[in-house]
Amino acid sequence: MVQDKELSTPKERRNLQNLLWIGKLVVTVLILSYIYKTFRNEQKGIGDVGAVFQNILVSDHVPFLFFMLILVPVNWALESLKWQQLAKKVVDITFRDAFRGTLTGLAFGVAAPAQLGDTIGRVAALKSDRRLEAIGAAIVSNGIQFYISVAAGAVGWLHLQDKIGLSSQSKQFVNLLLAFVTLSGIVVVWFRKPLMDWHPKRKIFQKIHAYLRIIGSYSALDLGLSTLYGSLRYAVFLSQFVLALSLFDFPVPALELASAVSLIFLAKTLIPAINVLGDLGLREFTALLVFEQYNLPAEEIIAATFLVWILNVLGPILIGIFLIWKYKWSKMKFSSSKINS
Repeated sequence: MVQDKELSTPKERRNLQNLLWIGKLVVTVLILSYIYKTFRNEQKGIGDVGAVFQNILVSDHVPFLFFMLILVPVNWALESLKWQQLAKKVVDITFRDAFRGTLTGLAFGVAAPAQLGDTIGRVAALKSDRRLEAIGAAIVSNGIQFYISVAAGAVGWLHLQDKIGLSSQSKQFVNLLLAFVTLSGIVVVWFRKPLMDWHPKRKIFQKIHAYLRIIGSYSALDLGLSTLYGSLRYAVFLSQFVLALSLFDFPVPALELASAVSLIFLAKTLIPAINVLGDLGLREFTALLVFEQYNLPAEEIIAATFLVWILNVLGPILIGIFLIWKYKWSKMKFSSSKINS
């Protein structure tokens, strides 16, 4: 049983408020540093990339650019619907709150490695004393998107692996890795129910179980609907990237473009630690590797990845920073958990 204890003395509340203010400031500095480093990394080829942008930002491309821009809120709305579907097992959350939590999680996500920041941002944004119980929901949400990216990337890999300039040993390793991840996802879903009946004796495992037991409570319908939202979101993101590449009139069939983009997303998914060094750098490196066999201009590939990042990541991150400072978390109850076996 989880019991909540509200901070009672003015001094405790003031100390908590100061601590939260410092925390917001640190996160904001980390996010702005990430944005600065991202733009600084572009300076090596900014002249060529800048010239490329001038060539694509023309009146003939306005409909494509407008459609890409419209897909940005659609992308994050689908992610918010997925988060709402999963978090409602713990908290009665509205779509508006889910959307706000998603953008906050995105902002936190660039300030911490892997999915840790995203989970912290989403859970902290929930307006409930039971917010910590939603940690499991955030893990499931990220896990579903991870699995969709791997599954779609595997299809793209099967389509293009013979054209990728990797050694036979490297290709065999990728095949084994994709097979392992795919089977692992199936096993996790199949054996999720035992988490509900697990009764650990050690306190540390009791606390972990209190936050993760929600994973076992999801029905096939819950997971199926969440996977549908995640798949639609993946399709939207992939469409944005393909549209960005199509602005350059590359002599590459649309199906191969889509497969190549799925490989870029796959690399981004399987190497999450690179987030600390800059999400864009990994996308660029992978894009150049994937498109190497087509002999396409490097600056145009970089410009396409940069355009997608600006539209789909930079804007929402800035909104997330605003939401971080807007939240009055210090006025909300913060729970002190006590687990009784």
